[in-house]
Amino acid sequence: MSNKTNVRADEIKRALAKRHTDDLFLTEVKTGQTWGNNELLKFDALAVKKSWAKPRFTGYEVKVSRSDFLNDQKWPGYLQYCHCFSFVCPKGLIQPEELADEVGLIWYYPDTGALVTKHPAKYRLIKISADLLYYILLSRIESDRHPFFSSHREEIEAYVKDKQTRLNLAREFKGKLFDEIAALREKVRELESELRFGGTKHEQLEKIKEAAEKAGIETRYIWWPNNVVKMLENSIHPDILHAVERIKREADEIQKLAKVSGK
Repeated sequence: MSNKTNVRADEIKRALAKRHTDDLFLTEVKTGQTWGNNELLKFDALAVKKSWAKPRFTGYEVKVSRSDFLNDQKWPGYLQYCHCFSFVCPKGLIQPEELADEVGLIWYYPDTGALVTKHPAKYRLIKISADLLYYILLSRIESDRHPFFSSHREEIEAYVKDKQTRLNLAREFKGKLFDEIAALREKVRELESELRFGGTKHEQLEKIKEAAEKAGIETRYIWWPNNVVKMLENSIHPDILHAVERIKREADEIQKLAKVSGK
């Protein structure tokens, strides 16, 4: 995996927060007083299990770049403050064999937002730090904290990136929406045509055939539309034409009989 991934730390912290919905979950947790403490550490995330019988402080160090992991020399200091400690990173960024046996490793899958434990962290007995507890108490009443972010600047950068993603999704949705609207408009035109002309094209054809049969045109043969055209061109009903032919034949018969009688 390349040194830098497209995954942001706040995305991983949000996934961790969902994992610890029943626990007290905090981000950017310092191990004590900030002022005058050069050895101060800061957990990327800390989950506190709500249990008197078996307390569990689970510390997390989030890594989204390979170099950040390789250059991190401070992580062993976290162990004294938590019962369990794990690195969390995008899948494949860190391998289990690169860590001490007691340290856990969790992979984050950006496509699904899932967290998968590749190596479980071992539970260790520790003396819970009073300084850490006091910092947690104070951090819960701070009004200027930015959950899941280490600074306001990081929060703004994430917002800008998410905004661009939302804009891209909006453009894609807009294109699909236009296509659907065009299809609906075409359907409306078809329905309007059916209402205007009295049904679908098939229904209209059946009505024409029915009218042609009533007019004496046989529609069993494929050339029946030609007969309809001829009838319309002559503007004479076929029954009238048949009657005229019949009268003509009868007149011819009468003339023949008259000649025979005259003899």
